[in-house]
Amino acid sequence: MDPQAYQAFTEALLHKLEHDARVLALMAAGSMAQQSHPPDEWSDHDFWLIVEPDARAWFHTRSEWLPDSDQLVLFFREPHGGFKALYRSGHLLEFAVSDREGMLHARVNDYRLLIDRIGLAADLARMHAATVADFQHATGDDVSLLGQFMTNLLVGVGRYRRGEQLSARQLITLSSLYSLLQLIPKHIPAERPVPLDNLDPLRRAELAYPTLGAEINRLVRLELEQAAAGLLDLADRLLRDRLAEYPAEAVETVRRCILR
Repeated sequence: MDPQAYQAFTEALLHKLEHDARVLALMAAGSMAQQSHPPDEWSDHDFWLIVEPDARAWFHTRSEWLPDSDQLVLFFREPHGGFKALYRSGHLLEFAVSDREGMLHARVNDYRLLIDRIGLAADLARMHAATVADFQHATGDDVSLLGQFMTNLLVGVGRYRRGEQLSARQLITLSSLYSLLQLIPKHIPAERPVPLDNLDPLRRAELAYPTLGAEINRLVRLELEQAAAGLLDLADRLLRDRLAEYPAEAVETVRRCILR
């Protein structure tokens, strides 16, 4: 969807909802919020709709409140309670529908209020600050992050050798990167001024670090034992002289186990 069509869809959604008295607020999220990054041709529409409590069931089970609803080919509720809707064009919506109380415990990243009939601005500012603080707390210190990275590689190689290749691939090529890509921005300046996602460290990583991103993507395409060894070598090269409490002996222990 090109930028003009994307904006036109946003305006059509807003037009339909602002004339519905049951609608209390509409919050754009992600690319739709147009805060840290604008939407591009691959962006979906991501939003949260706040409605009167007795209107939730109607919005949960009907799709005609969405623009061009006759073009929908898929509309379903996810296990966590959110919704997805897919258009014949391939455009995707990801959204939540709740009353005010149901929103107050959500995590909030980029956001922009498009409709606010109940004074949500202060609540959202508080929720955004809490989300950032929770993420920073959950990130942990440098040794913890590096330890998670290394032990995911170690366990992944063990499962690979046991024959659990699917689990091994997830640990080596995905789980380990969650920790490594939280460490890198703390110690290595970005190559490009691209805002990283403060909830998902994988988002936009190779846009901010194109050289490192290319190297990591090359490594994760290798055979799994080679990928694990290569990722460990990369982390060692990047962080050995940057971390005050670098666990050098632990790194060598994990390397020996991976290479044996």
